[in-house]
Formats: sequence, structure tokens, C-alpha cells
Amino acid sequence: MNKMESSEDSAQFVDKYMPQLIQRVTMVMPIADELLAEDMIHKEMYSNISAARTNQSKMRELFKALHSGGNKVKSTFLSTLRENEPNLVQDLECSGKQRGEPENKSTISLKYKEFIRGEYATVQEYNSLPGEHVKLDDRYTEPLIIQKHRQQREREEEIRSRGQNFYQVMDQRDSETYKSTKVERLFDPDEHGDIQRTVILQGHSGTGKSFTSQKIMSDWAFGRLYEDQFDLVFHLRCKELNQATGRKSLMDLLNYDQSSSSMIKQVLHQSPERVLFLVDGFDELKFSLDVPKDSLPRDPWTQCSPEVTLSGLIRKQILHESFLLVTTRSTALDKLKEVVKHPVRYAEILGFSKEGVEEYFNRFFKKKQHSQQAFDSVRKNETLFTACFIPVICWIICTVYREQFDEGTEMIQSLETTTSIFVEFVATLLKHDCQDLGQSALTILQGLGKLAEKGMEEQQVLFDHDSVSQTVSDPSKVPFLCKFLQKKRVSQTTMYSFMHLSFQEFFTALSYMLLGDEEAQEKVRELLSKVRRGKENSHLLPIVQFLFGIANKEVGKRLEDKKYISCSQGIWTQLKHFILEVIDKEKEDRNAIDYHISSMWLFAFHCLYELHVDDFVKKAMNTYTEFNLTHIPLTKTDCWVLKYCFQHCERIQRLILNWCKLSAEKIKILLPALEKCQHLELQVDDLADDDLDGLLTALGEGKSLELDLTENNFSDEKVQDLLVALTKHKPRNIDIGVKSITSNTADKFMFLVNKAHADLESIGLHCCENVTLEANLQKNGVNGTLQISLWLKVSDMKMICDCIRASGYSLSEIELRFQHKDLYGQDAVSEGLHSQISLRGIEITLCGDPVFDWRKLFQLVHTLEQHPEWDEHADELISLLHSQTSLGDIGLFVSRLTERCATSVISLSQACPNLRMISLHVVEQGLLLEEVLHLLRASKRRPDCRVLVAGWRCRKPADQCTGRKDWSLCCDDSVRLNLHGETFTENVIRHGKKSDRPSYHPKSNRWCVVA
Repeated sequence: MNKMESSEDSAQFVDKYMPQLIQRVTMVMPIADELLAEDMIHKEMYSNISAARTNQSKMRELFKALHSGGNKVKSTFLSTLRENEPNLVQDLECSGKQRGEPENKSTISLKYKEFIRGEYATVQEYNSLPGEHVKLDDRYTEPLIIQKHRQQREREEEIRSRGQNFYQVMDQRDSETYKSTKVERLFDPDEHGDIQRTVILQGHSGTGKSFTSQKIMSDWAFGRLYEDQFDLVFHLRCKELNQATGRKSLMDLLNYDQSSSSMIKQVLHQSPERVLFLVDGFDELKFSLDVPKDSLPRDPWTQCSPEVTLSGLIRKQILHESFLLVTTRSTALDKLKEVVKHPVRYAEILGFSKEGVEEYFNRFFKKKQHSQQAFDSVRKNETLFTACFIPVICWIICTVYREQFDEGTEMIQSLETTTSIFVEFVATLLKHDCQDLGQSALTILQGLGKLAEKGMEEQQVLFDHDSVSQTVSDPSKVPFLCKFLQKKRVSQTTMYSFMHLSFQEFFTALSYMLLGDEEAQEKVRELLSKVRRGKENSHLLPIVQFLFGIANKEVGKRLEDKKYISCSQGIWTQLKHFILEVIDKEKEDRNAIDYHISSMWLFAFHCLYELHVDDFVKKAMNTYTEFNLTHIPLTKTDCWVLKYCFQHCERIQRLILNWCKLSAEKIKILLPALEKCQHLELQVDDLADDDLDGLLTALGEGKSLELDLTENNFSDEKVQDLLVALTKHKPRNIDIGVKSITSNTADKFMFLVNKAHADLESIGLHCCENVTLEANLQKNGVNGTLQISLWLKVSDMKMICDCIRASGYSLSEIELRFQHKDLYGQDAVSEGLHSQISLRGIEITLCGDPVFDWRKLFQLVHTLEQHPEWDEHADELISLLHSQTSLGDIGLFVSRLTERCATSVISLSQACPNLRMISLHVVEQGLLLEEVLHLLRASKRRPDCRVLVAGWRCRKPADQCTGRKDWSLCCDDSVRLNLHGETFTENVIRHGKKSDRPSYHPKSNRWCVVA
């Protein structure tokens, strides 16, 4: 016996006794150690074996490694097993010799598994040429499967949500609430401990039902799935069963190697509970299974017509102890429900989660770089990224990208248009899933278009059966529709929907192109007229975008080649005039309302992107040079669209991107546009130091800049880089978020102020601190317009102020604010914190340019942070304020106004001769109590010092409230008291409502009472 034969015999022995070895081997880790030392298994496989809890689980993991390693690894395993457990090997060898028939049975079983491995290891794709195939494991990605029926509200949520919101909904579905599960758990006991022998796995077209069936077959044959549950697994494809003729038994319909026939018969006869039948694509059956029960066969050998035999299997008249898994589109679920024997477990494939989409891209591309580039590009397109929950869409997108990579394009820009991918998807399903409908593709598209248009007009995404039947013939067989049952009181109703709202929008646009030229132009004219009316028809905007996509030259040619549509010149003329009109109108509206722009401008850019006709886009974009996108939240898709449109501008005179929810990822997309603009106003959050480098490079030199980088946390080194870079521009308003600063930063800060003094209007450094200084800078006694804002540690603030004075500048109109740092964060909501803190913050205005006593300011901040209780530390606090002779105005924010507090305020007005106004704000739970107000009225005050008190007061004549615990109480009035000299005025501003709560201004951290 040569070495190769010995290796094959060893491998056969290991395969033959796999179940016994899994149960009986105890020295698993010593065996694994030796296999790892001899490089027979990888470290990752070894880790999986080690992590398994029981010996049986460890052996299952080890067998995965053995199967992937082939005969050589199995032979080495057997040799190692002989050394570690010789008695076990000897016992198995003796048992095989004593039972010749079981040994033959095991050998035949292995041959059947080898046959299945050969059949299912590879798959053909939609575009595969003869002889082409790919490995199943290189494509299959586990889908999201749930077992809970959803309510109408939940289905609408899935259909209407987009982008990140959509995948958040999918994450919610992947939970215990929706009974999410995996393929390997489909036959596990349910919550009552019962095992259902029939499982129905439903899903929409293209969600991966057949792929999952093939994966089940492959994994079982390789020992990765159901190895302890089923001795045999059979796959019956309904599309193939349609071709069966004559009389057939179940054995005749099964796909297996004929040499395994005797073994299969034996298992079916002796152990039917160890058999799984996988009926794939029930919705594709052309024949009916509605067969009289008394005519059904009772065994797998009786020959009947194919439909009778299959009906006998599904109704469990044949081998009722066996297990059954049926996959079907949701549209055929009601027919299946009529013939399947209950009880049944229902499960639904929803498609891919966000992680599943990324995993699919990683499997599809051989190079990690390519998969990452493709995935990042798709994520930037919200509509396409949403559609990627459908595996077929993922395949189409990846195929398009692969062609780009094969042509040598290493850095991909983006898919040309969303419409082009939707067209490919529709063409794919029409070709592969609509051949047996008995209708032309044009008829199918026309019916779907009418249904979609009706739904868009009524803003409806769910349709009853009667509505669908009016436009779509035999809707249960149309792959673009989803069908489900919905409970309605004591009965059920059948509902339909498109796979997602975006497909409904696409089919609506397509429907206009399927009409005659004159009727099509009239329909488009009506649509554009509705869109012009404003926000009430904003739900129609995506339809117009798809119309522009269909008008794209390449997309139009693809549709014409398929003989679906032909885009008329009249429609194209209407679209061109419409988009130029939108652009001109937005330009006028923008000027009329101080550069505020509506979302219609962004919509116009999306239309130009879908059109992708460079000459026309250039003409449209060069009609104006100023772009104001303030307060429009930009998605990654929006940024990608803007990048495409802006690249067709010869120049951008002014670009405003304030409060657009820009992140580092989004700003990277827009960097080429920033290079072109002459004046830039930009607000962006959460930039890292590396992101700042890219931004500074794109800005170049010589630009007029207004940058709000407050919500960032740059290192001191990067802040210095930014300050130096700004000296090469004309900065106007600059705010920078910092961690901390050094003397070098202070020097560069003043270098920028000196160099850009003529252009600068304001500049601020922001850290998460509770002390703020705002002041105007003046030089040589002349007041300037430059305002500085410092939200820094007191020590850093002192450093900046010293540097300002050393540079020949002085400060005027100084405002200092101190506030307890815990009170403006999330921790402030605790009742315990509210009850113990009385003093919430202080605002001080200083006259002239006093030289601060920074030591006392340190004390004041420390007092406010460590001892906020007013009544306990009022004297110490007032003493500190008395010492500041330049004190002009002061604002105090307290949670409760006590008599002690009121007395302190009066003494402060008497002690500070320059004090002009004291503002006392009672915030949060406190109320203005009558005894305190009486004290204020009766007090002696300087006649030139005004006291303003703002807060809430209970207006009930008796049993008055002493605190505000419920903001919705209507017994509280918002009041403002003005004490000036001998005069006392009281204004009731508004009766207490929830909307009257004191508002918090995020920019200045000032509390103000809504007036």
C-alpha cells in the first residue's frame, strides 16, 4: 500500500467515524497542539477549538479544520489520535470489521456527501459565461432572518426609512424582540420546547433564499451544519420540478448519485427523522398542489404525477417524521399555507444588515483595498446604500465596480447614477424571474408604473389586493412586489408593497416614459407643475430626480436596447427648462431673504447629478457663483452630489456651509470645492488633527474665511498650525476648539491678530471650561471692531490677556461669565443636584481695561465649583466681588431666591460705586416667594443702580406652590420685576405653559426668560 493510498484510507476512516469521534475523543487539545506544531491547522482555527467549551464542541471545530485541510491533514490527525487514544481507534476498527453492512453504508454516505460537495461548491452568477463559476463561500453572506410578524406601522417604517436610519431599523429587527435567528437554529426547539418539523423561509425577490438553500446543502456536506441532526439532506428545486413529466416517485425526484440508492432507501425506511427535504422556490411552481388527500402517496416509492408526489411530501403524507424546509417569495405564502401541514415555523429573510452589506463587499473583491473603496463609495449614496439590503443590488454594484478595477481604475469616483443601478436591477429580475408570467416586460412595467404612480399621488406605500389587481395582472408572481397578511380585527387582509419606497418612486418615473409621447409630456408637465407649488408636494421630488436619471444618455440607451422606453425630446426639453428655472428662482429667493436657501437648490443639484450630462451641468452651474447652504443638513450623498456639480463651476465666489451637520468624512468629499472658492464660511464638527491637515491644504492661500471649528478638540500643535495658516488668508470670524494652550500658542494667536487686524471681526478659543471672557480689542486708545472670546482655563486665559497687553493692545467692554460646570451638562438633571445647588452662574461686565487680580478670579471660580450654596458662602463671594472696583454690570443665576440672597444683592449694589445693573435670574425649580419680593421692594438701593429680577411666581390666592416640579403647571406666571431708584414695576410676561420654560442659548451659555 503506497503512501497516497494510506492517506486516502486514513481520510476515509476519519470521515466514516466522524460522529463517533466527536462524541468520544477526550484528548482534543493535545491533538490540536500537535497539529498546530506541524502546521496542519492555522492559529485562527486553533483559537476556535480552544475557545469551545465542551470536548464535543472542540471536536466539531477541529473537524472544520480537517475538512478544509484535505486528506493529508486527516491522515496526520489519525496518526496523532492513535498516539493519544489508541484504545478508541482500535475499538472503532474492530467495530467496523464486525459490521460489514454499516461500514458499507457509511462509505456510501460519504460518497453522497462528496457528490453534494461537487454540486454545490460553486455557483453561476447572472452574467456568467459558459464554464464560468465562482465559489459559493466567496459570495454567500449570512442574511438577517426574523420570526416575528410585523405590524403595518413597522412595515411602513422599513419601507420609508433611508440610509443610516434604514439600517438602524434593521438593527432593531435583529433582536430578541423580533425573534431574529440563524440558519443553524431553524430547527431548534421553540420557546415552549417544541421542535417544528416544517419551516417556511419566506423573503422578497433577490433577498437570498436560493443562495441560502445552496449554502445549507454545501455546509451539511462539509460537516459544518446539521451534522448531528440529519444523515441525509435533499434539495428539490421547484423550477426543475416544472420540467418533470410522467409518473414520478419521491425517489425519482431526488438528486443523488445512483450508487447511493440502496443506502438512501435504507435511511428513508429506517430513520426518516434523520432526513431533511429542502424545497426551494415554491413560488416558481407552475402546477397546483391542491390535490385530494386520498389520492396522495404514502411512501417515497409510489409513482404519481410530479404535483401529486410533491404535494404528498409537503403535506407530510410521505415520511411524516422527516423534516421539511420550504423557501418561497412572500407573494406565494398564502398558497403554501393552504397545503402545508401544521404546526409550522415561519421565518423571513429581510436581506442584509449594514454589517452584512460590508461583509458581502469584502467577500466579492479579492483585494481589501478594492472592497473598501467600493463600500465607502456606496455609503455616500443614501438611496443606493439603502437598496443594498437586497443582495442582488449588492451583486450589481460590485460587478460594476469590478469592471472599473479590471480596466485599471484604482481610485473610483462613484457609480454614475442611482438610476443606472435601478435600471440594471429591473432588467436582471425581468430576465431571470419573469420569464414564465405570460406577459411582456413592457406590460409588467406599465402595470407596476400605474400602481406606483397612484401610491405616490396618495402618499401610500401599502396597497390592498383590489387596488393592485386593477393595474397588475397576477401580482403574486411579479417579483418587484412584496405580499403579506395583516390582521384586521377578527379577520386577515392581504397587502402588497414595493420592496422599498425608492423602487416605488423609480417605477413612477418609468411609467411616464412608457406612455405615448404626447401623453407622457402632459404627465411630466403636471408633475413639474405640482413640484413648483412648494413643500406640500416635496414627496414627488425623488420622481423628478429619477426622470433626470432616465434622461441620462447611457441609461436611456440601455432602456431603448431593452425595448422598454424611448425618452422623447419634448420631455428632455421640459426637464432642462424646469431645472434652470429652479436654479434662477432659488437665486432670487436667496437674495430676498438674506442668503437663506431652501432645499430646492440641493434638489436641483441632485437632478443635475442624475442627469450626468457634463455640458448642460456646466451651463447650469455657471449661471451663478454664490452658494449658501446654511441650515441644510447635508448627507454623504448630498456632499458627493455637490462635489460633482461644483467641479463644473469655473469659479466659486462665495460658499457658505454653516450648520450643515458636516463631519470629517463629509468635509473630505467637499475638499475639491473648497479649493475653488474665494470666500468660505464653514462650520464643521469632530475633526481630528489629521483632518485639519487636509482642510488647510485644500484652503490654500488668499481666501476670505469665516471658520467655526468650535466643536473640535485640536491639539496645541495643530492649533498653532491653524493660526499660522490663517495668516496667509483674510480671516474674518474664527472660532477654534482646543484642548489646552501653551505660550507658543498665545504668541501665534497674537501674531495672527496683528497681521489680520484689518480683516478680523472676531476670534475665539474654546475649551470645555466654565469661565468665559469676551472683550473688544483696541490699540492706541482707539476702539476697534475686533472681539475676542476665550472659553479657557483661568490660567490659559491669563496667558492670552498678558500676551494681548504685551503686544500693545488693551481690552474694553469686558464680560466675564462663571458657571458651575456640572449644571450645564447631562448630570444636571438629577434631582439631588438641583436640590443642593443654589448659585448657578455669574456674569460680570467690567468698565475700562482693569488689570485683573487673577488670583482672586481663581478663588471665585474655586468657590463657585466647590461651594455653590449661596447661603453658606454669600459673604465670601460678595467680598470677592466688592474688590473688583471696575464692576459695571452683574448677572446672578440662582435656583432658589432666599432672603439671604436678596440681602446680599442689595449690599453689593451699595458697595460697588460703578455698578450700574444687577440682574437676578431664578432658573429651574425656584419660585419668586412673596416674602423675598417684599424684602427687595423695601430695601434701600443706590438710585443709579437698577435691579432686575426675572423668574416664576405662583398666582394662586391660597396654598401657593413653593417650587416648580412640573413645568406644565398653569398656576405659575413668568414675571419680571424692575427696581430703579424709588420706582418698582412688575410685568407678567406669560402664563405658565410648557413652552414658557426658560430657554438656554447654546452659543453664549446665557439663561434668558422667554418674553
